[in-house]
Amino acid sequence: MAAWHGVFLTFVLILASLAAGCTDSSPGNLPPAMSPLPVPSDTVLPGQVLQIFGDVTGQGIPGGTIDNITFAVGLADVHDSVDMEQIGIVYADAIRTETLHPVNGYYGDPPKGFWGIIRVENQVGSPNNRLDNTERFVIRINPTAPLVPRQVITIDIKPPEGHSLTVRRVAPPTILADNILLPL
Repeated sequence: MAAWHGVFLTFVLILASLAAGCTDSSPGNLPPAMSPLPVPSDTVLPGQVLQIFGDVTGQGIPGGTIDNITFAVGLADVHDSVDMEQIGIVYADAIRTETLHPVNGYYGDPPKGFWGIIRVENQVGSPNNRLDNTERFVIRINPTAPLVPRQVITIDIKPPEGHSLTVRRVAPPTILADNILLPL
């Protein structure tokens, strides 16, 4: 009879240790030393010249598609100015990859297949096409095909020197007139 008590006690201890790992605790209930680390949405890599400031947004037709995408770029850290006439912008989604062309004069609302500078924030000196340390150039791109709900896109912005800036976003499940494209 004593042998059965040992087996029963062993079984209860094994069951208790397994049940201890199956409690309902979410990461928010973990002590600070065990909570997950936040992941930055847009990491600046070594040698990268440009970075995104603020949200990446898209203008669309409610319940339909997003036609153009707007974002602000600035210099990463303290860096020499960048000639915006020398950058290249490539757009890619699940179906196509296309090189977008700048609008005539670089400023203005772009037609399909083009990009343009909508405005300059914190402008230094007289208006020009050079991005300086405190400036932010708000760029709008207009791919040839519209962006559909939940579609993943990649925008690659290549300055004349240094590493390119790669922006990956996903369209929201429901398209509104003004949308924030979500980081991956």
